[in-house]
Amino acid sequence: MDGITQALLGATVGKACCGHKLGHKRAVWWGAVGGIIPDFDILARVGGEWASMVHHRGVTHSLWFGPLVGSALGYAVWRRYRAKEDPGGQPGLLRWWVLLFVLAIFTHPLLDLFTTYGTQLLAPFSRQRYAINGVGIVDLFYTVPLIIALRVGRGDADMRRGRRAATIALAATTAYLFVGVWLNHRAEGLAARDLARRGVKVTKVDAYPTLLQLFLRRVVARDDKGALRVGYLSTLAPQPPRWRRFEPPKDALVERLRAAPRGKLLYWFAMGQVAPHLVRDSKGNVVVELDDVRYGLPGTAPWRGFWGVRARFNKDGSMGEVVRFRRGFSGAGKAFVDLFRGALGARL
Repeated sequence: MDGITQALLGATVGKACCGHKLGHKRAVWWGAVGGIIPDFDILARVGGEWASMVHHRGVTHSLWFGPLVGSALGYAVWRRYRAKEDPGGQPGLLRWWVLLFVLAIFTHPLLDLFTTYGTQLLAPFSRQRYAINGVGIVDLFYTVPLIIALRVGRGDADMRRGRRAATIALAATTAYLFVGVWLNHRAEGLAARDLARRGVKVTKVDAYPTLLQLFLRRVVARDDKGALRVGYLSTLAPQPPRWRRFEPPKDALVERLRAAPRGKLLYWFAMGQVAPHLVRDSKGNVVVELDDVRYGLPGTAPWRGFWGVRARFNKDGSMGEVVRFRRGFSGAGKAFVDLFRGALGARL
């Protein structure tokens, strides 16, 4: 999820669980700090774009990171207040500081788990990526209730009302996440039945949330002949998807890029949802691209994702450097409007 939402979640958690002990301002602001700490792994970008792909949502998003680092940070902040003879450093408050940071950090990877990107919950002991595809990485319907809750009862004098608002917001947004998971399973079922009615024998059907809202799902299906189909399906007003079919090229150059270390890295990152595409120029050179098809926009080619890797092969068969790319989208504004139209039942 986006960093602002993660900070808001940490702040709301702090307000709900510890505001009555630590004070509203301390609980909210330090909760926000705890909520954003796991995303400090973006510093891996200093090591290059490939390091970012490997390490983002890695160790700092593992299940042990919150309890371990949160305990240390809670103790450090408590000692800081104690050294300043601040009320926040009272002996009985140590456990509340620890609780604040443990929960604020721990809820970060749990929220990320509900998105499509993939989170290494067991790092560094396992590189397995986990995702349960409940919501998009940006969803205002999740974020706004947290903002509202933080604005209710902002002073210590109105702490009870503020804690109640924070607790209700956490319950509502958590329910929202699970509704998203249910809708995703529903979309997969609807898509599988639609393809069966068309006589398509599918081997795999996966649905993914789109941006900004809950109801429109991007569905990626593969048939028994290896062809890829991509369609968009509303779980609010279901209509048969307009499937776009793509048959991946069976070419030795595709297999060479796929077998290259950076090609394997993309398959790991995309959790297997990759579509190859190649273009031959007039000089006999070939550019092979591997796209992450979990992400995309309506109206584009089915193999076209937001990002991927590419390599150029020369006429003699030698492979150039494998590089990452991000695609630009002309008319992206219209595409985002189409997401809401599709959620309301328009066929995209």
